[in-house]
Amino acid sequence: MTVKILDKELFKMYQNAMAENIPDWKRIAKFAKFIDKYADDETISNRDDLASVIDAILNHETVKLSAPMYRLKMNGMVGNDGQQYVSRRVDDRGGYFICGVRNPRVDRGKITQQFTRDEAEFLKDLLNNSSIQSVEE
Repeated sequence: MTVKILDKELFKMYQNAMAENIPDWKRIAKFAKFIDKYADDETISNRDDLASVIDAILNHETVKLSAPMYRLKMNGMVGNDGQQYVSRRVDDRGGYFICGVRNPRVDRGKITQQFTRDEAEFLKDLLNNSSIQSVEE
């Protein structure tokens, strides 16, 4: 099961704690500053996020940052599989390419067409910064 939280600072701390080769109780101890920070916080979602992270560590579940996701539509590019969007492999071999949403030859678990706002802005800028090059045959 995957737990989703909104707090970016808490998520970064979770990633750092999980990267270390330490017992779960030591990982949870690293969240003491958040316990102090949220003790008197009126925002219930912050306390809920903290509780969710601690539960996830104890139950060996994954925590992900819940953020709005975006697609990059390639205007004017429509193939047999419909409108084309920027896509990326989800494994470490990464790489960006263009693919239709309804492409039956693509395993949806192996690619994504959804990006965070920052990554979408980066890709949009990258595409807008392209240039034409001469090809000599």
